Amino acid sequence: MDLEYILYEKKGKAAVITLNRPEKHNALNEPLLMDFDAALSEAEDDKGVAVVIVKGAGKSFCSGYDYSGDSTSDPAFDWRQKPMMHDVYSRQAKRQERIENLARFSKPTIAQVQGSCLEAGCSLVLACDFAYATEDAQFGDPSVRMGMCTDLPLWYYVIGMKRAKEMVLTGRHMDAKEAERIGMITKVVSAEKIEEEVEKMVQVLLTSPVDALRNNREAFHAAYESRGLSAGFRFASDMRVFSVLQRPGSRPREFNFYETRDEKGFKAAVDEMNAPFKKNGY
Repeated sequence: MDLEYILYEKKGKAAVITLNRPEKHNALNEPLLMDFDAALSEAEDDKGVAVVIVKGAGKSFCSGYDYSGDSTSDPAFDWRQKPMMHDVYSRQAKRQERIENLARFSKPTIAQVQGSCLEAGCSLVLACDFAYATEDAQFGDPSVRMGMCTDLPLWYYVIGMKRAKEMVLTGRHMDAKEAERIGMITKVVSAEKIEEEVEKMVQVLLTSPVDALRNNREAFHAAYESRGLSAGFRFASDMRVFSVLQRPGSRPREFNFYETRDEKGFKAAVDEMNAPFKKNGY
């Protein structure tokens, strides 16, 4: 495969999919997402692959979608480009479908996390069967601070309603130890040991009888479905689009991320967005 933003390799019966925009902390743009689809499809079709590992190159696992506003951003979500509403809906629906498909993937999946894991990065982690994180990992979804709706109902299913509300409605970050304690990730390990720990899980999964492993995972998927996960994905997609559509005309005195980004730059917009929350301990 000829991929620009994904590294794909096989290690025995494991396929390793690495997000490869380290200079952008692996922020997701449309070309990267399309490469990710291609890599995941390759892993699914390859009968020699039994387990998939999702990683991020460099200091961070994934800092979320690319909101920098430069040429790497998705124009469908950049209002300076005056996108068509249909484009926003179709792109968002595809993003939701991508995460839902990962959550239902036919083979066991493991996320290997370090550094920043925000917004869409959390989507990838929550959709994987297992997740291992280094001690420096930070998790969170700042969508609400940007005036947008999270695109991931899995928050509620994985960590519970009260904790999910705290995370999603405040946009606060949590460290790897807290993420482990509340069940968002499987285990926290040192940076020196994470490759070893992930490899141990790969070997355990390869040891498990194939049919029993598949049937048990299908039972988990059925349990999610009985609680309305698919409907949750569809509704979250609509709410996400509505919030994006509202941003250009945000209410007076409300922080406008895009306007601030355009005037002062991306980093300044992030700092200004987070300032009042940090003042109150979030």
